[in-house]
Amino acid sequence: MRFFLARESWLLAACIGAIANFNVAAANGLEVDLIFPRNESYAPMTWFPIVFAFQNSTRARLLRPSFAYRVVNMDYTNGPEAMDFYRNLQYENLSTHDPYFQYDHFERLLTKEGRWRLTAELTWSGCDLMNISYWSLYFTTNNSAPKVDLVAATNSKTCPAELGVAINVTDETKPLSLRESWGSGLDSCAVVGNATSITVDPCRVKIDSAIVASMSASLQADLCKREFPPANCSNDDASAAHQQAIIGIPAVGISCLVAAFGALGFFLI
Repeated sequence: MRFFLARESWLLAACIGAIANFNVAAANGLEVDLIFPRNESYAPMTWFPIVFAFQNSTRARLLRPSFAYRVVNMDYTNGPEAMDFYRNLQYENLSTHDPYFQYDHFERLLTKEGRWRLTAELTWSGCDLMNISYWSLYFTTNNSAPKVDLVAATNSKTCPAELGVAINVTDETKPLSLRESWGSGLDSCAVVGNATSITVDPCRVKIDSAIVASMSASLQADLCKREFPPANCSNDDASAAHQQAIIGIPAVGISCLVAAFGALGFFLI
């Protein structure tokens, strides 16, 4: 069985007033959180979101991070029904927004009821080591469950600490050799210290309706660039996609500014 994935690997512009307090406990602390889904039940949908966030994102610049995710249908008995994908973020400017959202949308895989397992790993490199952090959780899709609501999902006052990973990125850097820097676009690496003093708190990350609208607009722009776009593509969608392709400005950023002034759009995976 074949499934399709819409890629929105640009990180959303946090509109003024859209995000609450993002300050990580330690000044050097980079925190990477699994924001959605959680260990809960959701109504099936055509485009289902997977969302991560980098808090204090300027600290990620020299770590060359990458993500690998997998969603598996735990009820499927005729062989694996799963989707695997990989996101290399080492060329992304993760410091453009704080928090920086990495998200993807699944098409078709989660349009039915079932029990699912999400596994993800974050790989990053400091000067002295390469490290891999893991996430694993179960969630369900059920026709009687609430629809996906990212605003409500991030309004929780308690979040499992295991959803967050802390990395103590110090101010010290070391030069990379030509061999080490080849293809990375970097000439130095970050010295990483002990992160035990950093308290993670995924609840610091909030998604509001403006950000949801921005996610939806970026998804729509991506779909409208395809060879066979959906019937509901408008000239504005095509223009946003064209502008994004030519000058490299993500449609989400444009949408976020529009949404901030009251023109909210539509929703994501």
